[in-house]
Amino acid sequence: MTRTVQLPKPLTPDDRLGHIPYAFRHTSATLGWHGIRVEYNSQQPASDIVHPPLECLWLMLTGEAFPERTDHRCDDARHNGNGLPHAVNLLPPGIESQWRWRNTIESTHYQLSPALIAKVTEEAFDLDPDRVHFPVRYYDQSSPEVIGVLTALRQELLTGGPGGRLCAESLSNVLVVQLIRQISNRQGLHGVIRGSRGRLSRHVLREVEEYIHAHLDQNIALADLAGVAHLSEFHFSRLFKQTTGLPPHQFVIHQRIERAKRLILSGRLSLAQIAIDVGFSDQSQLNRHFKRLVGVTPRRYS
Repeated sequence: MTRTVQLPKPLTPDDRLGHIPYAFRHTSATLGWHGIRVEYNSQQPASDIVHPPLECLWLMLTGEAFPERTDHRCDDARHNGNGLPHAVNLLPPGIESQWRWRNTIESTHYQLSPALIAKVTEEAFDLDPDRVHFPVRYYDQSSPEVIGVLTALRQELLTGGPGGRLCAESLSNVLVVQLIRQISNRQGLHGVIRGSRGRLSRHVLREVEEYIHAHLDQNIALADLAGVAHLSEFHFSRLFKQTTGLPPHQFVIHQRIERAKRLILSGRLSLAQIAIDVGFSDQSQLNRHFKRLVGVTPRRYS
């Protein structure tokens, strides 16, 4: 009689939290980011855990306080010794791993959904997602581009997501591109991004700008703007930046500040209400971006 072995079901980002012996002080779970979960802990305690398989591609970026006296295992890949600061650990979906470290560390965790990876693989490289695979990596410092995007996502999380979904989704697309280019075991990829040249037509750009102005007080998503332009999210982001000189999320922030300037000069609303009306989550976000772009605080501007 043949006995069927029941393999553990890969964990979702929410399910994962019940299988690890620590909590995260910061998480993107409440920020509405699609396709990616980012979690940060400045004091992650020493641990010895067997980590069940995940449904997502998982990365961990170490900080200034990095793991010492570690023993990490996943399939045939193993690291035994000290970790490294500002380095990437990567674990593909669907496989179990073991993690042991002795000291309190700083780390940021990222989970990228298979749907996001497949979408960017097809849109950016015109590749079958089944031909792109990611190997296990421990304490990898070989790709400054990947580390740079991971750091930007961490900063966006720690500052409360001031760029909104638009910023997080744009960075997520760039992250997947860099992971495919720098780390994946890919077939049929020669470093060229499909459709990387060109600009948005004046008509399309005007329609996108009109949509932004009509929804400035809302949490605009990258998919919303790409839909207006009838383009994939990845190609829209590239063409928009090549046309305007700014990535979409920065362009939206500039438009919010321009509207805030007009409302401030009108003198009819409080700064707190203006912040909400132009799409910032609170007055502190308005103050930060206003000072950065205008050079003075909103109160001084008035």
